[in-house]
Amino acid sequence: MAPMTSELATLRALTFRISSTATSQLPQHVPAIAASLANCRTLLSSPQAAASKTSSETTVAIHKYRTLLSTLLQDRTIQGRWAATVLIKATIEIGGWETLQKSLPWVRGLLGILTKPDPPSSKKLCIITLTRIFILTREYPTLIREITTPSLPAFIQSCLQIVNSRPPTSLLQAILESFNELLPRHPTIFRTYLKQLNPLLTALIAPTPSNKLGEEQKSSSRYELNSGVVQVAQQLYVQTPCCAPKGASSEEWEKSLKAIVNNTHRVADKVFRAVLEDWRPATREATTNGHTLDDEVQDLEFDTMALPAWSGIFAGSERLVHLLRLIQQYLANPTPSPVGLNISAVMDIVTRVLSLTAPGSGAKAYQNATRFNNQVSKEERENLWLVLPDLHVAAIEILLVLTDRSQSSTMPLDALIIDQLVWVFASEQDSAQLRTAAYHAVSMVLQRSGVGLSKSSVDSLVPLMRACCEDLFPTDPATVTAKPTPGQSKANGTTPTQTTGNADTFLNSSKIAETIGSKFLGLTEAAQALLPVLLANVQAQYLSDALRSRLDRTATLTQNKPAMLASVLNPPPSKRFGKPAASILPLMARSFPASADIEGLLRPRMPVIRLGTQDTEMEGVDVEDEEDEEEEESGEDEEEEPEEQMITGEEDSSFVGHELDTILQSASQTEVAVRDIAKADAPTPSANVTPLADTTVFIAPTEVAPPTSNVSGQPKESSKRAQIEQAQSTPSKRAKTSDGEQAISSRTRSASTTEAPVGEALVHAPAITQTSDFTVTSTASAVPELPTPSESMADGVDSDEDDVVSLVLGQDTDDESE
Repeated sequence: MAPMTSELATLRALTFRISSTATSQLPQHVPAIAASLANCRTLLSSPQAAASKTSSETTVAIHKYRTLLSTLLQDRTIQGRWAATVLIKATIEIGGWETLQKSLPWVRGLLGILTKPDPPSSKKLCIITLTRIFILTREYPTLIREITTPSLPAFIQSCLQIVNSRPPTSLLQAILESFNELLPRHPTIFRTYLKQLNPLLTALIAPTPSNKLGEEQKSSSRYELNSGVVQVAQQLYVQTPCCAPKGASSEEWEKSLKAIVNNTHRVADKVFRAVLEDWRPATREATTNGHTLDDEVQDLEFDTMALPAWSGIFAGSERLVHLLRLIQQYLANPTPSPVGLNISAVMDIVTRVLSLTAPGSGAKAYQNATRFNNQVSKEERENLWLVLPDLHVAAIEILLVLTDRSQSSTMPLDALIIDQLVWVFASEQDSAQLRTAAYHAVSMVLQRSGVGLSKSSVDSLVPLMRACCEDLFPTDPATVTAKPTPGQSKANGTTPTQTTGNADTFLNSSKIAETIGSKFLGLTEAAQALLPVLLANVQAQYLSDALRSRLDRTATLTQNKPAMLASVLNPPPSKRFGKPAASILPLMARSFPASADIEGLLRPRMPVIRLGTQDTEMEGVDVEDEEDEEEEESGEDEEEEPEEQMITGEEDSSFVGHELDTILQSASQTEVAVRDIAKADAPTPSANVTPLADTTVFIAPTEVAPPTSNVSGQPKESSKRAQIEQAQSTPSKRAKTSDGEQAISSRTRSASTTEAPVGEALVHAPAITQTSDFTVTSTASAVPELPTPSESMADGVDSDEDDVVSLVLGQDTDDESE
């Protein structure tokens, strides 16, 4: 209830402001009033409830506001009627059905303004408001019957009367745009006005400002035309077949398009008379220029379209350009019913226009096969070369619309389209308009069939690719001074070193470089859109290294993010086996560090796939089986360890040889290659040496001497060393052990190195090592030399602790330092 009360207060304030303001000053207040009127949207669009306490107040406020607008609409002053038109338009937009159903009095008042001598701005606003009302009633059949059907004929008749009185360009364009919106929605009502509408459109759809005819022969000279008026008139002319009787609109549309194509060929026969065309028509009979021609190219006869006459090569080229754009409108504008399009007829006229190019010279001499008509003057032929780029741009625009509208239906024509574009581009690439149209057309063709193009088609696009790079990143203008030829030097009496140059080029070179790419914004946008398409939709193996480097360099220097991303996703093929080609991914990551898509490319959020010795099999034995065997062996050693400790009653010694024996015994029992063992939990009797945790090392296989006996001549089981076979020539395989395995292996070594009881003297033979195949790498240290064990004391304890050197796997010993 509170929002409704606030809107009610706002509406009352606006009504008081309109009524208290002088009519002559009201146009200055209308913008603020219309902006504040948006705050009353709920009040004006909601139905008024009779049971509500404030319903009567709301009804009175709305009725007072509507009555005030109706009074202003009938005001004698122009300012009052102008203000009423603007406020009615704003009220209709926000009022919805509740306001629209009561707008019939406003429609009648607005139709009355069209017949009054109001200024063009008031009539233009009135036309816009009425058009909006007629469009909004389209969703409500009841409102169409009550408002649109009785009011639309009077609106059309009033607009046609305004057109016949030579209105300004803005008002004429507003009328044509209104008809363009209403004709497809109400074709039956417009059918009775086609006889008045067609002559108007024929004078507007193909104007010839350069016509050499007199003013009395020009039917369109009474209108001030611009490109906007001509385009809207062409769109309206294309939609006139919708007014045909029910079921005949499709046939009428096809018939109208065929007439346009034939008329275009007819005009082209006269404009292209200066040359003998190699093109042969596919849908019509060829016309020859063998008969005697007039001095001036002209067309004074009315054709089937009843277009005005024209005279002169420039007027003929203007007529031909507008007819080509009219064909484009036929392809671009939607139709109320399905139609049949004759693609061969459209491609025939496009091929004819694109087949004719200006004769080249020098490097373009291959196109110098154009045959001239001797009956035509050289001046007309030169003027034809001047107007050819505009004709080619109009033809390329037809290709753009055709490929966009037909989607994949015309994919077989892509190779032909590329050949035609390359042919024209090689001859007229100096025209910025032609390059822009060619970039758009090539981009659209490559997006749908670029991957399937052959290498020959891609090679033909190389000049266009280079031109695209130059348009995006132009080189600095050359400031090289002119060098005279040897003949000129001798004739002038100067030496080759005495040359003159333009000093202004050194001062203005930077300005020229800055403004060279800022003159044609459409060309730059087209080149920027084409660059990522070239990198993404053309097979990388078809591009040379120099061209691919040029494309990547241009994308990087211009900071074209889509192009850089396309280059990374479509990398060039590697020239070296096993070595990937260079990529601009680091440059892209540096240029766009905050981009989410590039971040996803650099760091994809996917499960990590671990590769290495953990997932491989060694010597046919699975790693899990090895771990199970090690756990069983460690369990047996743990059971024997307490008994030995009870017998000896002493702590474990850290004799190096016993530790090495334990490692070799475990390796021989499992019949696998020697594995890497981490000595994180190894005992460290020497305080000077600290073992490295989680250190992986390589241990070379060694061969030890046969076991010796003790003093009594009986063999000692605890002092025996297991002799292993000579290691194979294959390198040792690495396998990291877990923390549990390290703990088990440490307990196994401590149990196996338990010495004999006190009183027994042990005599150890020195261990003879054998040279192994182990090689020192960057990831493994050299095999340390084992010290010769000294004779133990009678009580089993070493007399000199310095003689015992602990073996820390993965580190070098201190023998060299001593």
